[in-house]
Amino acid sequence: MTSKGLRGDDAQDGSAHALSGCIGAAVSDPGGAPVVLVVGDGELAVAVAAAVERSGGSARRLPRPTDSELAEAVHAGHVRVVVVSHDDIVALRHALVAAHARPGVRLIVTIFDRTVASQIHRAVPNSHVVSLADASIPALAAACLGDALLAIDGDGALTTGGPDGELRRVALTAPSPGRRALGAILAQLRPFDVGAQLLVAGVAGLLLLLLVDAVVLIAAFGESPLDAAYDAVKTATAVAPNPHAEDGPGWYEAFATVAMLLSVVLLGVSSAGLINRLLSRRLTTIVGRRALPRHGHIVVVGLGQVGFRLCLEMRRLGVAPVAVERDPETTHVHLAKRAGIPVVIGDGVDRALLEDLRLSRARAIAAVTSDDLVNIAVSVAALAVHPGVRVVLRAGDDDAVTETRALFPIGEVRDVNRIGAETFAAIALGRPDAIVFPDADGRLHIRVPEGGTERLA
Repeated sequence: MTSKGLRGDDAQDGSAHALSGCIGAAVSDPGGAPVVLVVGDGELAVAVAAAVERSGGSARRLPRPTDSELAEAVHAGHVRVVVVSHDDIVALRHALVAAHARPGVRLIVTIFDRTVASQIHRAVPNSHVVSLADASIPALAAACLGDALLAIDGDGALTTGGPDGELRRVALTAPSPGRRALGAILAQLRPFDVGAQLLVAGVAGLLLLLLVDAVVLIAAFGESPLDAAYDAVKTATAVAPNPHAEDGPGWYEAFATVAMLLSVVLLGVSSAGLINRLLSRRLTTIVGRRALPRHGHIVVVGLGQVGFRLCLEMRRLGVAPVAVERDPETTHVHLAKRAGIPVVIGDGVDRALLEDLRLSRARAIAAVTSDDLVNIAVSVAALAVHPGVRVVLRAGDDDAVTETRALFPIGEVRDVNRIGAETFAAIALGRPDAIVFPDADGRLHIRVPEGGTERLA
């Protein structure tokens, strides 16, 4: 059980979630406990109902209701409805049915897509829209940034401190401008994909060749810098003969011959790289925001709802993310491209890929796919590539992570379903801005808008 709090009839502090409406006063059943109708099947819905019961409410579940069944249940007196679904369209339909059956009913809906969320909030002003990713990101992001950090709280973080391990809030420091500039330069000079490498190598080689030729012309023949650059370009592109090569000393004629042959090769290399870049899906760039970070970055394996939001949160905190995803056609790959997040299509278990992503220089790797076994495999591969890397794992319905963790250390584990269930229950019972996070021993705590923290069961 929680300590004081988590009662639906507590006074509200007036703050609201970005996509939530006004939450009215709590209404209780005849026995005095707030009644919450949990709509949805799966382990997450079961966990939400259990969290409501532990927090002093009364939960009733409708795993797969028809429209008429849901409307009848809402009419029967359930004044708080939590719609739990991994499908935004299903969640939207259930929410609209509940709102139509009982106008003004308190609604908590799990929707990831912000466009759909804004539409449902516009149609049902008393709704509170939140996703599993929204609930879990504070704890996941904190685990990526440091050992003692427990949850991201706005622009700061919650951490442990003091002799008795009490929780306190600390400010997060963004990387210095010099470090960010160094990371950007390294990202530009060391592209990831083959096409970009060919293009950069070809262009860099041509520029170096032109520079050397121009310096020779200035030093040996006294040409002005502008004339030397002009003659060097003519030689490299074979537009016109260089007069010094025809009438000058033999050594320069040999040099010019080698320079022209090298320029032909380098032009071919850069052209091949350019064509490859134009014909392939450009999920990473050579310059700009989608250039692959090479130092102090976060590698996020699994670009689902949680992975995409984690990348956005890392960027907000000033840490460069790079996402790894198997399926190039998943919706979040396109969302990441529009958001300027570099994406690498591949298997996060591939040790060669992790080495190419400079895991040894990364700040952390987060395995946040929806499959616990895949997350364990990513952790094992990452620790094999670089034993000192910080590993963060998403845990879900499967007990495999817990069992494996009991055998050997696989990283910092965050039970996303458990965190999400307690968050949804807290919102249903009157705390729309609550943040749920585990401590170092795995015990869950809740951060309330008033600034305090309470331990959950």
